[in-house]
Amino acid sequence: MTGGAGGKGQADRLPGLESRLFDIPEDKFIEVVRLLERVRDHPDVRQTFAAIRPRLVQVRPNRRPTLKRVLCMPFEDVLESFSGVDVPLGRIERRVIEPVWRLVTECGDTALIDQLDRQVQETAPGNLNALRNIGRRLWPMAAQAIRGAVEQDGARHALWRVLHGDEELQRQVLDIAAFLEIGLTVESLKDALAPKPLPAFEDEHVGVIEQAVQAVARQSTGLVYYLLLVAASRMANPADLLTVLNDLDFGKARREQPVIFAQLSGLVVTNLEERSARLDGNGYSAGPGVAAAAIAPEEAIAIAERLVASVATTSAVMDFLAEPVYRERLEAVKTAVRTMVTGTVLDTAPGGILTAVAAPAENGRPAAVDEDAQAAAEDHARALRRCEGLADALGLHEPLKTAMASMEKGLMARAHALLAQYPKAAGDPDDAETAEIGLFYALRLLELVAGPAKADQFRTAIMAATGEFAEE
Repeated sequence: MTGGAGGKGQADRLPGLESRLFDIPEDKFIEVVRLLERVRDHPDVRQTFAAIRPRLVQVRPNRRPTLKRVLCMPFEDVLESFSGVDVPLGRIERRVIEPVWRLVTECGDTALIDQLDRQVQETAPGNLNALRNIGRRLWPMAAQAIRGAVEQDGARHALWRVLHGDEELQRQVLDIAAFLEIGLTVESLKDALAPKPLPAFEDEHVGVIEQAVQAVARQSTGLVYYLLLVAASRMANPADLLTVLNDLDFGKARREQPVIFAQLSGLVVTNLEERSARLDGNGYSAGPGVAAAAIAPEEAIAIAERLVASVATTSAVMDFLAEPVYRERLEAVKTAVRTMVTGTVLDTAPGGILTAVAAPAENGRPAAVDEDAQAAAEDHARALRRCEGLADALGLHEPLKTAMASMEKGLMARAHALLAQYPKAAGDPDDAETAEIGLFYALRLLELVAGPAKADQFRTAIMAATGEFAEE
């Protein structure tokens, strides 16, 4: 792709390909991704992958394995997400991967790297066992190369320049070395704590974590903390790990258990603060300094539910341990969540729900339902209902009550206005059908907001107006 007229033509066409890759069928999209991965080192191909990353995250095709991806396997659960919606405990930024990879290739066993790279190229996508067998040899060598570079003056200065003097990234480099040292144990733990995120934390999971902790403690007590970061990152509510941590048998690391618990407790609270700092009345931002983008009400509620559940679990642990220092910080997290829910779900309800019910047209002809607007309005109505589960924790009872009453009143008014216009449309079969569809869609929204009882009253009125009773 880099030489000759043909190669230049391919490169020139890539920028236009980026937009089309969002619209083609999924099977064709995966096929194109496979072809691009063969030449992914080309600058235009890297740019294309960056542009189509949102669809890659959505489709999640089995990507062509590379040795760099194998290197990342033990710490992939703590890598920052592309969306920024959830921040994993012990977050490692993706921008540190390239410097680490350069460090490994420059300071590691080049003969072994070449050998393993050939093996990766021969490995089929999705063959996890083969990749782990490659990792078995890669990870300890890479960890040793990283630690050696950090400890040697010359290499340390070179690394410092690569990281642009960023102390936080240097900390992350050392964390990566720790994850690599326990790579095989981490991979076994990931299998046992699947799928991710783990919806419920069962006794069997506690036993698996305890065994893994003991195995890592025999290797090095200082590495237990990193194993527990992976365990927490695989849970829907990472704070759940705190509830059982003091009951685990840490084996050779039992003396370090109180310190590790304190570290993880503080990290859970800090993590909640980081996630809530990305909230405001508009939605959720991709990171510090980035303006929050509007998100759908149902997504906002899902984020709020996860954060509130984590705060509740963490608060219970802290109260049990008499740790009042965290109470104020956790309250601040709830305040941020409340602001986000108010701004994205309650305040936007009139525009998100009421406007889906078209006002009667001046010419007397019914307007066709906007299917997309109706679907979005129904999602918004469901999000409004889900706020009831958060009302106690966030102090939303009165604002929610006001919003629900306003939506019910507004929907009733609009629905009855459509019903009053129906006789004008009844004489024309097409207009009558359009009007009836509009009425029943309005009924659907009314049922979601006001409940079945009040919706049944309006259903009876619709059936009387359209002659449904007479047909029976």
